[in-house]
Amino acid sequence: MFIILGAVGFLPLFGGPGYEHALASGLVVPAAAAIATALDLSASDLAPFAGIARGVAWGVALALVAFATALLHGLRVGLCDFSGGAVFYALTAGCGAILGGTWGAVVGEICRGKPRRRTACVLLALAGPVGGIVLSVARFVSSPMIFAFDPFFGFFSGTLYDTIVDVRTELWTYRAGSLTTVAGLALVASVFSRTPSGTLALRPLRGDWAAAGRLLLGLAALAGSVAVAANGPELGHWQTVGSIARSLGGRAAGPHCDVLYPDSLLEEQVALLVRDCEEELSADEKRLGARLGGRLTEFVFRDVNEKRRLMGAAQTSIAKPWRREVYVQLAGYPHPILGHEIAHVVAGSFGRGPFRIAGSAGGLWPNPGLIEGVAVAAAPDDEELTDAQWARAMLDLGILPPISQLFSFGFLGENAAKSYTIAGAFVTWVLDRWGSSVVRAWYGGASIEALSAQSWEALDDQFRQSLRSLPMPPEALAYARARFERPSVWVRKCPHVVDALNRDGDRCRDDHRLARAIEAYDRVLSRDANDWHARFELARIDVWYGDNARGRDELTRMEEDERAPRTWRDRAQELLADDDLARGATRRAAGSYRALASHTLDEDSARTLEVKAQSTSNPSARRAIVDLLVGTPGRTVDPWLGALSLAVWAEADHDPLAAYLIGKNLALHGEYARAAASLDSAFEAGVPTPSVGRELLRQRAVCACALQDSNAIERVRARVQSDASPFAKSAGGGRKQSVLALLARCSATPAPGPSAR
Repeated sequence: MFIILGAVGFLPLFGGPGYEHALASGLVVPAAAAIATALDLSASDLAPFAGIARGVAWGVALALVAFATALLHGLRVGLCDFSGGAVFYALTAGCGAILGGTWGAVVGEICRGKPRRRTACVLLALAGPVGGIVLSVARFVSSPMIFAFDPFFGFFSGTLYDTIVDVRTELWTYRAGSLTTVAGLALVASVFSRTPSGTLALRPLRGDWAAAGRLLLGLAALAGSVAVAANGPELGHWQTVGSIARSLGGRAAGPHCDVLYPDSLLEEQVALLVRDCEEELSADEKRLGARLGGRLTEFVFRDVNEKRRLMGAAQTSIAKPWRREVYVQLAGYPHPILGHEIAHVVAGSFGRGPFRIAGSAGGLWPNPGLIEGVAVAAAPDDEELTDAQWARAMLDLGILPPISQLFSFGFLGENAAKSYTIAGAFVTWVLDRWGSSVVRAWYGGASIEALSAQSWEALDDQFRQSLRSLPMPPEALAYARARFERPSVWVRKCPHVVDALNRDGDRCRDDHRLARAIEAYDRVLSRDANDWHARFELARIDVWYGDNARGRDELTRMEEDERAPRTWRDRAQELLADDDLARGATRRAAGSYRALASHTLDEDSARTLEVKAQSTSNPSARRAIVDLLVGTPGRTVDPWLGALSLAVWAEADHDPLAAYLIGKNLALHGEYARAAASLDSAFEAGVPTPSVGRELLRQRAVCACALQDSNAIERVRARVQSDASPFAKSAGGGRKQSVLALLARCSATPAPGPSAR
């Protein structure tokens, strides 16, 4: 055991106390404790209570040995969070080892005097930990759950991309049930004795009130343990479709989609949820040339916290193709992630194995690059650059790996943005060149080399040649470096601790608990001096709430630091400009905004910068933009003040930029008819910049689809495709393709009439 865990500690993320080491220990230590205890007690004459105590002692001893391996590796690579890691270990593998030893005591009693005693002890001792894993897998397969609580291994978070895995209330209550089980068994064992023949006998209880009390207390403890297990959904230890449905409360059905949603939503919101699902399903089926062949269920959670509690993934949206289910959190129409997740389910119609995915060994050995690449190709993001253009930028930077490497578990070795983008770009290239039938066959288990009659080397070379033919804005390389050169979670230093501290700092900052926010960010920098998020937030707190000069100096250093990713340098420059705008240095602010907007490739950021720059020459506009987007020293952005100032500006000047902002905010709040009128008036009056015009048309397309206004859909489509369209001046084609895809899907899908269930 020591050798196994010692070797595991050399893997990235496993070197020191933390989630990964605790999980690895939970898979090894409880089984070792169970086997050691069973072999020990099956050959001894210890009384039952002493046997339980021996099992607990074995568990504690082996847990300490395993924890020692974590400490040794932590001293080698640096401890991230000793106290937090120790508590997490104690509640997972530590308690699991005690349960393992207790189970071993029961096994030792069962195997006492049996033929082939040692073999029986080993097999039966392993049956407990292995049975727990089997139960967790069964729950994963048969329910929306991706997390798992287990008596032996402790806790499995279920997702690779939610990096914050910390001690939570559910883990405490689960382990309260575990320790109650041990205490109950020990108390019951204390009223049994061993006869000269080696069998167990209940002690006489008449007149022995202490023994009777222990028995009753032990039975009560075991009943409490059973109650904790039975009330798993309420305590957050496990869930079923039924328990999640009850928690959400709402259910509606369309022709092909069932949507489970929070019952606090309004009727029109529910109708849009159903229509969004129906439209995305139809669009993905068309793109992949497949039919789902059954109903699809969409689970919509209120927020990331509810989603984490009920099915396990917080920030990560997922799908289970074999269950034809997708799990997302509530967002506006059209949902930004839903198409990707539905694509996984549609791909399941031609996937392999019990999980209906791409992979070898009958789909039991997944191909993550192909699984995610097909979903990205079917439902690409609405960024300014396409996935292929981003891949071209990586090629120019020399960071584009061999393509075959991405269609294996090498996919997980890169950061998520890089892996998803390249896989999506390559599958899109295959889809466009050979058609959906080849992609489906590849996903279903055929070799892409056989299907294309070319080797991986030839495919890689041709793909790279196709990338070199793409037009590219000159700024792409700097932004691609910032986006794609960030290391994956497997090689980052203390990712769980750093991300949790940044999360806590952000929450305290938003709640104006500034001292606690500063403490959290300082703790981040003590672990990673180049964590740009923490550096930026500390500077922002100084600029708005503390030492303005010190904050501006830090932001200036970040802006000029060649080591800093381009995105963080831009954020530093923008915050300096925001400070100038709020304090009345409008000329300097305008110059900074325009300089940033001229080279950023983030369409949304560039548009916001242009809007801010436009406001500097008009006092009414400046007041509205400061209230709506910037804030003032000592105060954060106030949506109510922003809306009020925006209305004053629009009424005073009839500025098309104000009309656009009103229309966009109305659309974001689901007031699509009012938003459409405001956006139309802004377009007719003339939008001030191409990026504003592109977003105006995108929001107008959303309104047209939400209102099912066929005339407006055609008008927007014509404006998007016109030679005079703002999209004609865009750096890439991703956002234009996204708008046209939205218009195509909402005009092609008959409007369903959702029915409540």
